[in-house]
Amino acid sequence: MIKLKRLNTLKLLKVKVLNKVSKEINTLNGEIEKSNLLKDKLETIKKNSKQNDKFYNAWNMNHKYNFDIKVIQQLSICENRVTFLEKELNRSRNKLGILILQKKHIERKIQTIISQEKNIADMKIERNTPTFKNN
Repeated sequence: MIKLKRLNTLKLLKVKVLNKVSKEINTLNGEIEKSNLLKDKLETIKKNSKQNDKFYNAWNMNHKYNFDIKVIQQLSICENRVTFLEKELNRSRNKLGILILQKKHIERKIQTIISQEKNIADMKIERNTPTFKNN
């Protein structure tokens, strides 16, 4: 009985950690989507930034050059963030899979213990029941 209580407690702890990891996975998915949207916006800004021929002087060229460099830096930061988040997401998914397997293993143990206890109880009842003689 003590082992069964411990296994039930362990199962509840695994469910709690499972919920935490699944919440982490959902958060990482949301962050990846946001980063991808930001990356797309930065790429469209980079494509749409063209030099205006009316104001083609050194100051404007320098300003555009600095702007383009900042956009490229932000793009590389965004790409690095997406790769990092994807690695974290993969790690979290692996952790979730391991936790699910552990939970299933605990549930199987609980079921076997319950069936063993039921068999023992049935055997005790069968042993203690007197046999009736037919007349």
